[in-house]
Amino acid sequence: MWLKYIFISFLLCGISDTTWKMAGEAGSDYVFTYLLLFHIFALVSSIIAIIIRNKKIRKIEFYLGAIIGFTLIAGGLCSLKAILVLPGIVFFPVASCASLFLVTVLANLIWKEKPTIRQIAGLIVACASIILIAL
Repeated sequence: MWLKYIFISFLLCGISDTTWKMAGEAGSDYVFTYLLLFHIFALVSSIIAIIIRNKKIRKIEFYLGAIIGFTLIAGGLCSLKAILVLPGIVFFPVASCASLFLVTVLANLIWKEKPTIRQIAGLIVACASIILIAL
């Protein structure tokens, strides 16, 4: 079952990354429109999910969501600026490698998840592969 979700995530993230590149190539006029529409759609989707599930938002959830939203917008702006300067075949693999490493480190620090030797070796091989592909 989890393999299906990973595949769907892989597919949708690939489509998302492609649209980032398209927005960056379209010019700086479209960058802010793209980011605005991207986050408005996320907001509307979240509101619909909240209404369907009949849940109330606690203050902590609101503040965490605002912080995450801010970091996503700031990261999106930086990503789109980088896409304008770098070819997509270089930017996306390097960003993916950095993301893999950061998520592993944060999972260890925040949730005390201890990666096995095999997982660490896999992470190193994955990052090395991604960097070699980008070069």
